[in-house]
Order: sequence, then C-alpha cells, then structure tokens
Amino acid sequence: MKNDRSRLNRRKFLAASACAISAPLFMPGRIFGFNGGVSPSNKINLFHIGLGNRGNELLGGFLGNPNYHVLGVCDCYKDHLDRAADRVNNHYKNDAAAKYAHYEDVLVRDDVDAIVCACPDHWHTKISVEACQAGKDVYCEKPLTLTPQESRIIVKAARKYNRVCTSGSQRVMEDYGYMTPIIQSGAIGEVKEVFVGLGDPPRHCYLPEQPIPEGFDWDRWQGQAPVGPYNSERCSGNYGGGWRRYGDYGTGFLADWGAHKFGGALYNMGMDLEEPVEILPAGYEGSKYLCAVYKNGVKIYHAWNGPYDITFIGTEGTYEHQKTKLNPLKPVDVRRYSGGATNIADDFAFCVRNRLRPFQDFEYGAKTATLCQLMAIGHKLNRRLRWDAAKCQFIDDPEANRHVKRVQRAPYVIPEV
Repeated sequence: MKNDRSRLNRRKFLAASACAISAPLFMPGRIFGFNGGVSPSNKINLFHIGLGNRGNELLGGFLGNPNYHVLGVCDCYKDHLDRAADRVNNHYKNDAAAKYAHYEDVLVRDDVDAIVCACPDHWHTKISVEACQAGKDVYCEKPLTLTPQESRIIVKAARKYNRVCTSGSQRVMEDYGYMTPIIQSGAIGEVKEVFVGLGDPPRHCYLPEQPIPEGFDWDRWQGQAPVGPYNSERCSGNYGGGWRRYGDYGTGFLADWGAHKFGGALYNMGMDLEEPVEILPAGYEGSKYLCAVYKNGVKIYHAWNGPYDITFIGTEGTYEHQKTKLNPLKPVDVRRYSGGATNIADDFAFCVRNRLRPFQDFEYGAKTATLCQLMAIGHKLNRRLRWDAAKCQFIDDPEANRHVKRVQRAPYVIPEV
C-alpha cells in the first residue's frame, strides 16, 4: 500500500511537471514570433525625437509596425511632448512612455536601439552624429542635411561608428521605384535631360516677433540656425508653408520634395552616389530652368512651377512619371528594399537586425541633399557655378563657398567626427 501510494504521488508529480513543461506551448504564437509576428525580445527599441507634423505621422507608423517598440518621445515644446507621450501610452495601454525635452537624455539610455529624428532640417546632422557616437542606429527624416559640408560629416559618422542609418525618403522607392528597371534597361535610350517639378526656391524669413508660447524652448528649436524672433509661421510644420519655405532653416521646398523627386530621378538612373560638376542658372544658353550638370552630361532641371513631376528625355524617347506606358527592354538588377520589405520602415528593421546598409543609406540621402543645396545656392547667386565634389567646394568662387557650410552657434555645434 505504501509503495502504491508512493507510485501514485510520483505519477502526480510527473503529470504536474509535464503540464508545467508543456504549458508554454499554449501561449500566443506572437510571443515566439510565429505567424509573421515579432517576439518581444526581437523588437527594436525606438525613441522619437521631434514631434511636429511629420514627427507625429512617423510616430503613428512606427507604433503600428510590429518590428518596433516605442520607448518614448522627445521634443523641446511641452505641448508636442505631452501629446505624443499620451499617444504612445494609449497605444500600449500603459503609462510607460518616457518624455524628454533634451535629446541628450535619450542618447545616454542603454535600452535604446535606434532613434527617429524628425526635427527640422537644421537639427538633422547634429542629432544623427551624436546618436551614432552613442551607439544608436538612426532613421532621419529627409532632407538629410542642411549644407554640403554636413553631408560629408553625417556619412562619416555612420561609417566610423558602424551604425545602420537611413534617410527617411520613402517615395524614392514607393512612388518612383517602378521606373528604375525601365530607365536603366535603355527603354528610352541614353538619358540626356531630366525635368523635375517642384515649388519655388527658398526665401529669407522676414516675420514680425510674437510672444513665445509657454513651454516652448525657442532657443533650442533654433539650434544652429540663424537666430531670429519667434513667430508661429517661422517654426510651423505646415507642409504648405512654415519653416520649410525659408532658407534660414534649410533649402525650402527645393530640398523638402526635392529629397523625394531628385532622389527618385537619381535612383532611376543609377546615379544616386554622384554629384553634379556644375550648376547653370535659368537663362543660361536659352534654358528656361536652372539645372545641374553631371560628369556624364546628364542635365537635371529644377522646373519650378512647370508642368512636370519627373520627366526623362532620352535619345530614343521620353518617359513621364505616371503617364508614359513602357516596359523594360531587358531584366535589370537594381537596388531594392532588403529582406522582402515593401516599405522603408521594414527595410530599416531588417537592416538593423542584420547589420546591413539600408535602401536609403545615409550616403544616398546625403548626395540628394547636396544636389538640392547646390541648386539653392545657384538660385541665390544666379550664375554659373563649377563644383568639385572631392574637395566639397566650388571652383574659384569664394562667395559661393561661403554657402557650403554655416557658422554654428554655441552650444549647438556639430561635434567632430
């Protein structure tokens, strides 16, 4: 009897143990990354810096992407900060979202894998460089940089610190990528000219002073940009106006949509690691538009207020975005998103996990930004400019070279790399 009782107890113990061992098999498959899910241990811990119009759009996209877990938000305007933190907490149904007014507090956290920088253009390089130095991967909004000199610095930082860094121009692939096999297959022959339709060149910001809103660190918002009086329009994230139209804080609409359209045009031709050799003003040799000339002779025109989106003129025909119907002449091997990704956020996630350079690696974004910046300088000076990409300077033109970099204001200086 005693032995029978012992055997019964032993069977109960083994049965209980078996249940305990098998119990995890009944846990949701997403815990283990089954059925297309991502296990919590494999999610990328993300922090968002800059929560204006575009920053909020990106936040929504990343919150809805299972590859990422958003740890918190950072903004120098308290209203933006509080609103974004509430959004994160509502999404995760907790109150765990961290809030910081200074991005430096984000970069010292060991649990942050990557940051999203959606601040205005004049903050992109400094935050991205310091994130690389802190061992974080970077998703930075377009246009990637403010000046040609910054384009060199930001790429150097990504390489030196071995970080995965992408410029956030999703339209290069998702709007214009379908044209790449067509153009590169020679369907219209050798491309000679490209017309890119965009808004007006940047302007200087002349706006009257207004009271600074409570909770807004106006000095920090200006950062390296020229100091000016607060005005709501000067720092508005409005896509049709705001800081985007002013040269004080970037290169205006030329760089804003130019990062998409010029970037798309360069990608379509396989030229997105090249820079122009000269800038020709509107009216030069009868041309209606300012244009950038490349070493291979291709001319890319800034057709502001023209009837274009992107139009390629080749030796064998013309191809106009969304209007011309052509197929590739032959199969062409072109750069695409990695890991089967269909959008730029998934491409970034795959590359972060596998330590690969993403589709819009900083070097591509920097080259496109430089083209936009050189064109903006061309509009401003309105004369022929010759560009030496290797030296990052204009040839025999001291006045033009004053625009290649900007004087930086302490304490917002971009660090040495």
